[in-house]
Amino acid sequence: MDPDEVLRAIEDRFLKRKLTPAERIVLGQTWNKQTYDQMAQHSGYGDAHLKDTGYKLWRAISQALGQRVTKKSLLFVLREHLELPSLTSAPTVAVEERSAQTILRPVSPPQYPSGPLSPDSPLYINRPPNEDLAHSEIQRPGGCLRIKAPQKMGKTSLVFRLIQAAHHQNYKTANLDLQSIDKAAFKSTEVFLEWFCLRVSQELKLPPKLHEYWDSSMGYKVSSELYFQEYILAQTQTPIVLFISAVEDLIEHPKLAQDFFPLLRYWHEKAKWSQAWKRLRIVISHSTEIYVPLKINQSPFNIGQSLKLPRFSAAQIYELALRYGLEQVNLEYAQQLISLVGGHPYLVNVFFYHLATQEISLEALMHKASTPSGIYGDHLRNYLMILNHESDLAMALKQIVAAKESLELDAVTLYRLESLGLIQIKGYQAIPSCEVYRSYFQQQLDL
Repeated sequence: MDPDEVLRAIEDRFLKRKLTPAERIVLGQTWNKQTYDQMAQHSGYGDAHLKDTGYKLWRAISQALGQRVTKKSLLFVLREHLELPSLTSAPTVAVEERSAQTILRPVSPPQYPSGPLSPDSPLYINRPPNEDLAHSEIQRPGGCLRIKAPQKMGKTSLVFRLIQAAHHQNYKTANLDLQSIDKAAFKSTEVFLEWFCLRVSQELKLPPKLHEYWDSSMGYKVSSELYFQEYILAQTQTPIVLFISAVEDLIEHPKLAQDFFPLLRYWHEKAKWSQAWKRLRIVISHSTEIYVPLKINQSPFNIGQSLKLPRFSAAQIYELALRYGLEQVNLEYAQQLISLVGGHPYLVNVFFYHLATQEISLEALMHKASTPSGIYGDHLRNYLMILNHESDLAMALKQIVAAKESLELDAVTLYRLESLGLIQIKGYQAIPSCEVYRSYFQQQLDL
């Protein structure tokens, strides 16, 4: 039986659905005894993405067959079962639901979800089509990717996976987080661009040579462009992926933002005619809309591929529960979690961590979730401390959680609350992100 026949048999007899392009690559090349590294080299997909795709496939096939299937055992299992005509019928519910914990529980006990997930974490949940679009964009000459989501929604976890995918493609990467820099670097555009060029040099392990290319008589924007073109991009024929996180921090420095953002746009556009600039791919991540007055042809926020990371669906929450080894969480409970925490990835992970590590019921966790002594107590108190120092934000949130319907507020206030993840915005209308936030702040803001 050739690989195409195997794929058709898996679609028709086991999964009862069409395979995605990435799934076809994983299954077909596993049949040909290829490693994930070998698949990545010839497919255009990153190694981490293919591993995640394979993880889900082995789980789905395991449930369909009622036995554990891994990449190593796939060929033996398929050769055995593809000869059995009785398997043309769909598996029973009992077989699909049996021993999910045995098949899917992570190897090690889960850790408290206090930061980004590592690129190989089994707890990372894809939110299609975002991952595929992101991988494609960093492979495109002169590509520009924009990732937008509030805090703790998984932006950095996705960035880590993209960095790993870039390394598997033998690309060079420079990862800059604007939250980590000293305030002095925001003093002026020239100071900021000097810092920017030096940090990119350090990330690429290049000795800084700013003095050779920086000429104040030409201007700092031209100097930074020359530094990139004549030094950084000239060092290699390999693509360079430049990751810039927390760009919303520049909103507090409007003059700097009005200089820097159009510069990124110009560098991206140079790739249309310059072979050197084709090697630069830019990935920008931010927590909210960028409220900086820019001409439409100067903004980097209307070019390239835009991703807005969504909250988890019920199916994705159920998938995550299986990866935690939580057999008691079904789709109905997953839907209840959406009502409680709005499908927020961080809040869902905290919920499952406590469910997996403590002797406590689903109902008990849900009942106390929005109270100061509940599982989100520390998280909610951190927000309350911020609001206690930001009276305008506290007053705005107080109005939002008390409103019977969505509330209209000024754009800057909306941006600040949205970037914290406390509200969702529809147009200029604001609603609480989830029931936990609504209930807690109704109590704590003296409503």
